[in-house]
Amino acid sequence: MVFDVADLVKDAIILPWAFICAKENATEQEFRQQCLQAFVDYKALDFMFDQVKAVALKTDWETENKRECAL
Repeated sequence: MVFDVADLVKDAIILPWAFICAKENATEQEFRQQCLQAFVDYKALDFMFDQVKAVALKTDWETENKRECAL
């Protein structure tokens, strides 16, 4: 499976707003505006950048893989 950074917030932010906006017959522009506001409210961009940074700076991949195989 392959995931991208957007998958980190899609289930938590985008999908709920998609259902809410569909129920309320919102326009595509209103849906986008709600999503953008949710990104701001939940600091989603900060979260995504922090996650990418943590993975980029990770150095113990080999140790972690050996530990998982031993279980």
